[in-house]
Amino acid sequence: MKNAALFGQILFIIGLIMALVGLVAGFWLMFEDIDDWAIRFLIAVPTGFMLMFTGLATSVLLSPNDDTALNEQRSLKDSNENL
Repeated sequence: MKNAALFGQILFIIGLIMALVGLVAGFWLMFEDIDDWAIRFLIAVPTGFMLMFTGLATSVLLSPNDDTALNEQRSLKDSNENL
């Protein structure tokens, strides 16, 4: 499971870079009247957002949970209420 969460984080970073580069380069090329390349870069933006969302969902859903501190607090609270 740890490898899948790491894969999700890497996928998120790749999507973030892809979306940012696509936005900046796409608009810059569009204002320079290089429309063929601008379209290609602007098409990368929704693809980058899709990768970001997929990576975020993967890393959140498959990350290992460590609830030991929370369980310890709950057990201390329960023992204090019984007194």
